[in-house]
Amino acid sequence: MGGKIPVTVVSGFLGSGKTTLLNRLLNDSAPDPAAAFAPSRIVVLINELGDIGLDHERFVQLDDHMVLLESGCICCAVRGDLVNALQRLFLDALHRKIPPFSALVIETTGIADPAPIMYTLQYERFLADRYAYAGCITVVDGLHGAAQLQSQPEAAQQAVLADVFVLSKADLAGPDTLAALQAALARINPGALQYRMQALPSPGALLRMASERQGGMPRRGGAHAWADRVAGRPAPVHTGVGVVTMRWERPLDRPAFNRAMPGLLAPEGMLRLKGKIHFQGEPGVFAVHAVHQQLYPIEAIEPEAAAPRRGPGPEEQEASAAGASVLVLIFRGVDEAGLVDRIHAMLPGGARILSSDGNFIQ
Repeated sequence: MGGKIPVTVVSGFLGSGKTTLLNRLLNDSAPDPAAAFAPSRIVVLINELGDIGLDHERFVQLDDHMVLLESGCICCAVRGDLVNALQRLFLDALHRKIPPFSALVIETTGIADPAPIMYTLQYERFLADRYAYAGCITVVDGLHGAAQLQSQPEAAQQAVLADVFVLSKADLAGPDTLAALQAALARINPGALQYRMQALPSPGALLRMASERQGGMPRRGGAHAWADRVAGRPAPVHTGVGVVTMRWERPLDRPAFNRAMPGLLAPEGMLRLKGKIHFQGEPGVFAVHAVHQQLYPIEAIEPEAAAPRRGPGPEEQEASAAGASVLVLIFRGVDEAGLVDRIHAMLPGGARILSSDGNFIQ
């Protein structure tokens, strides 16, 4: 995070169980109080303090929109502009009006799109210098989630932007219902982790996982292994959301890749693009992430030393050293065949590794 305060979004459709997850977060007793994600060092922003049933018997009212919970966590109601709320929190901590904090969690409304929060943190100057987006945890109703993905565009968008899924009410859903939901989530968001609410890691660990898997991909580990996990997902459940996964065995030309991005993101129904890319002549692997038509800065996530030159030739050697590049495009209402043709034209040499029906394409 480069010394910036990590900001995690907790999303989920109406009635999904966000309150339950937040209560687990706020009641966690982390063994290391100096950890960035310990409750006593977290600020939780919610829509209205009166709208959430927090399981805390005692709290201190700091002002008309902020309380200090028994765990030490600050819980703040967002009324109006998020930018002003985040600016105020930072300045209040700086001037010791509130306890210092090292992480922030924002709970969205049940019908909210998390993307504007990502934009705000990236492009509002004051916030961009002090805060860093640290992923999205989306809570999904185990009983009704599969139906909501098909009928509610907001639920599908929340799923598309998730880095970690938390499945609530899994104990109430039958095995077939839960399996259908897990398959649907895996189909529209390859690479995102899935946990049942009853079997969560510690809240601090959950927040770290979301931070480390921005874009639904591990921040460490080979792109080749990640591509294999994507290709091995279960058969899809139709949600109106399509996915195209492409893989290149040789490193890509960075200028050509940059030229291709506007064309790939141009369709109105493009929801998300994510990938791990190796570029020609550059060591390491780079994370690529876009939401709708907005491409975020490409960043190195696995710096590596240049491999020694051996073998039949420089190109073969470079491909072997660098590994495969993978790009996932998630969309709604976009002509799938036309999109694949556009990718082949703009970024030649790639192969589609998963078809719409969940089968490999040779």
